[in-house]
Amino acid sequence: MIEQINWSKRAERHYGKIIDYLVDEFGMKRAKQYVRTVYSELEQLKTYPELGQEEPLLEGARYKFQRLVIEDLTKVIYRVTDDSIEIADVWDTRQDAEELAARLVD
Repeated sequence: MIEQINWSKRAERHYGKIIDYLVDEFGMKRAKQYVRTVYSELEQLKTYPELGQEEPLLEGARYKFQRLVIEDLTKVIYRVTDDSIEIADVWDTRQDAEELAARLVD
């Protein structure tokens, strides 16, 4: 079981933007529900780090990135190391998919 989940600055920033959007458009109650769902899914990743599927948009990346889809609204893009889960990005699935690849493929 992996104990540590590390968020990149990019992932924190994009996650915050999604929460802000939910608060503005749907209210605090909906945003809190989303946050609970995300953290519940991340807790499952600690036990089952290979739970997510490999992200095909990032096949050319330096690392093997996996995705965990949250409520069809977002993809948590992460990679597994020996002792942690590194969250590289939180992607709003309504955005252009090519931008995700441009952000994370070296």
